[in-house]
Amino acid sequence: MHHQFEWYRKMQKERPVYYDPDFQLNFGAKGAWHVFRYNDVKRVMSDYKTFSAQVVPISDNPLSAAINNMDPPHHKFLRTVVASPFSASALKRLEPMIQQISEELLTPHLENEHMDLVKYYSTPIPIYVIAKLLGVPFSNMEKFQNWGKRLSSNLADEDGKAYLAALKEVSDYFLELIEERTAQPKDDLISYFIQAEVDGQKLTPKELLAMCIVILVAGNETTVNLIANSVLTLTERPELQEHLQQHPEDLPKFINEVLRYRAPIQSLNRIALKDVELGGQLIKKGDYINSWMGAANHDETVFPNPEVFDIHRKNLHLISSFGHGIHFCVGAPLARLESRIALGHLLAKVEQIRLQPDTQLEFHASTIHYSLKGLPILFKRRSA
Repeated sequence: MHHQFEWYRKMQKERPVYYDPDFQLNFGAKGAWHVFRYNDVKRVMSDYKTFSAQVVPISDNPLSAAINNMDPPHHKFLRTVVASPFSASALKRLEPMIQQISEELLTPHLENEHMDLVKYYSTPIPIYVIAKLLGVPFSNMEKFQNWGKRLSSNLADEDGKAYLAALKEVSDYFLELIEERTAQPKDDLISYFIQAEVDGQKLTPKELLAMCIVILVAGNETTVNLIANSVLTLTERPELQEHLQQHPEDLPKFINEVLRYRAPIQSLNRIALKDVELGGQLIKKGDYINSWMGAANHDETVFPNPEVFDIHRKNLHLISSFGHGIHFCVGAPLARLESRIALGHLLAKVEQIRLQPDTQLEFHASTIHYSLKGLPILFKRRSA
């Protein structure tokens, strides 16, 4: 991965804003401006009057109605609808469930003292939680995973075929569930979204579908990566394992620094609503912009010695990992909560976590995600 950090630093110095005609966007478009410096990234993410989030062409693609692809004023309506299931009090109620899932998943591996952390721990935890919230059966876990990968990878194929096929499958799946819940509501998010009303306004069928898809994809992909990237970081810094086991109150700081150092999402797209100058370049109305949050997090003007991992940085609230401004990730508190509980449980049960010898770490091909394909670890079971 370190070559990626080096590339970021090089670009920040030499080509902080440049156009790449061959850059492939996951929904099939081609060509984008790359933006690397912290202040530029923050501006692109925050200034929605210039840089629109509505990158997915308004079409029969349900994701053109998704909250993360929507501009004000309508964005505020969607945000209000989704705020309550992700409020602090709603999340507090999930803690025992996340704790229980973490225990159930880790226990079978304690005897053997080894496991593929991605396959057996970091991947299932968020999927279980999101499935439970949405009210969908766990038996669909592999499907969810597969859809998440295909909808968020932009290097899978040239014409976006895998993306469109996954979109069709996930749409059909949720349309059927929405129909069931409309007839017979349950205590779950799908039923909540069907009934939710703000100032007499309800979600349109397309918005409802988009909301389900975004929560499924965003709700698993990012947290899977956050937990796995955290454990990878712990294998590189054994002294932190003991520190965090004895001081679990430092876990949130540790997670913030993992978010900075190895952001689960490295980049996001915007589209220019008007001609604008950025970093000495003229970006034309209608141009796509690829905003490198991963690079912003390694901008030495904001985070000195960015390649040094330090949980005691005083400005970790500035990280770009969950976006900036009105699109700041609504699921951020859930991702932090799941990671804190999953990591806390792991560190309470095992010690001396290390990579299996001769491990070649492989990453999923994506400019969007920092995502490990596997993380084979060895550890010692802690004596009770």
